[in-house]
Amino acid sequence: MITAASPPLTRRGFLAGTAGLVSLAACTADPAPVAPAATRPVTHPLGTTDVPVAPRRVVSLDSNGALQVSLEMGAPLVASETLDGAVTVPGYLPGPPRGFTSLGFNQLDLERVAALAPDLVLGNVQRVEPAYAELSRIAPTVAYENAGAGQDWREAVRTIGGVLGAGDRIHARLDEYAAQVSEVAARHAATIAGATVALLRFTASELRIVRGEIFGASILAHAGIRRPPSTDTPGSSATYVSLTEETVGVTADADVLLYFVGGGGSALDAAATAQRYLSGGLWAQLPAVQAGRVVELDPVAWWDGYSVSAALACVDELDAALARV
Repeated sequence: MITAASPPLTRRGFLAGTAGLVSLAACTADPAPVAPAATRPVTHPLGTTDVPVAPRRVVSLDSNGALQVSLEMGAPLVASETLDGAVTVPGYLPGPPRGFTSLGFNQLDLERVAALAPDLVLGNVQRVEPAYAELSRIAPTVAYENAGAGQDWREAVRTIGGVLGAGDRIHARLDEYAAQVSEVAARHAATIAGATVALLRFTASELRIVRGEIFGASILAHAGIRRPPSTDTPGSSATYVSLTEETVGVTADADVLLYFVGGGGSALDAAATAQRYLSGGLWAQLPAVQAGRVVELDPVAWWDGYSVSAALACVDELDAALARV
């Protein structure tokens, strides 16, 4: 068998072959183009926003809802507004991730938010709306209604969890809360049927009856707790009723008084307010006080709470309180 001889390798052929190999190697070394992150549309009170299906850098502009649900769901939270008080992140929550940055309390700084390079910004309408356009230029921004604005806190929690891609898990947690509330209600059915309960909050300036869709008041409602008639004024939509030291007697129709001091960053001033009311003669004359049916609660759960973890902490305290009264 006769085969053709290969032509001699010339310098030009060698260089051409080498160039081809270099070109092939260069093509092989080029990184594959990064595919854009998958997104999905979310409709919220301020518009419709395309958000990442799996966010990687979340910033919360709410020291309650978005902060708490993000930590509860293990979201990649890089920064958030935090509580203004001795407790900045409630102990009933998982701790913030490594590298977490506190943005303070009600201190929106757009340059600081931009420097964090978020791919998702969350916050309640009150915090987000004034700067929504600017925030949306930084990252996809979603707002939600707070409890007390005509919406149950559980709806906001579902919204936040859904935006974070944790909808199924947040639904499971809410089911856990519902089961726990039902268990406590059944255990103390006789007390709940036979007593009315007023929930009170001492602020930096006054005493208030807490009611309506406010987080703590809704926990009592979910447990079937009955409010006394005094809490029905001045209207069905009001979230609190103010009481002076002279009008504290209107709570005389409550069989049980549950109260907390502060919340929302007013602990020090609220303590002085509480001392003034609690040492007054009219407070001492209240039937619930004379009967020893008064229990102090944790404001970080009952006022600052805005998550299933907070709700479960409230249910535990309610369970203990009903056992005492």
